[in-house]
Amino acid sequence: MLWSCSSESQKSNKTFSDVEEEFAATLSANDTTEVLTAGTALLDSLKAGKIDVAVNMLNTTDAEGNIVPLSDEKRSQLVTRFERFPVVDYELEYYNFSLPALNDLKYRTFFSEKDASGNAPALSLMLNPVKKDGKWYLCLKEAGQPAKDAANAVNPDLIIAQ
Repeated sequence: MLWSCSSESQKSNKTFSDVEEEFAATLSANDTTEVLTAGTALLDSLKAGKIDVAVNMLNTTDAEGNIVPLSDEKRSQLVTRFERFPVVDYELEYYNFSLPALNDLKYRTFFSEKDASGNAPALSLMLNPVKKDGKWYLCLKEAGQPAKDAANAVNPDLIIAQ
């Protein structure tokens, strides 16, 4: 009798850049519009002083990647932030789609009127739009999550085993 076993499954190694390109190929202009519209609604609510409405638009993800509401503590922190530093105006800095659960939507929020030279004190607001079951959710970008413009940006050549 002759036995032959092959226990190793064929695995293809892809770079983070390859996986990003695959995800980008699944997106349409409607995805961009949906994310930017949600971001604009959030910032417009903050600008109008509707802090509770805006904070209720935000979510986070749990360890399994499920979309969950913000904790009471995080909600309170955000309300305090936007009460201390109200959004007088804002501008979109950039957005980037990487993976269903890892994306960037970054705004600069101004908390006082611009001076004669066009300058005003500002803070950044970094969001992580997450696509789950065909729907986009605005989540907060957590400190440990990579962002394209941050020191912890994912190396595009990083090999991801699949």
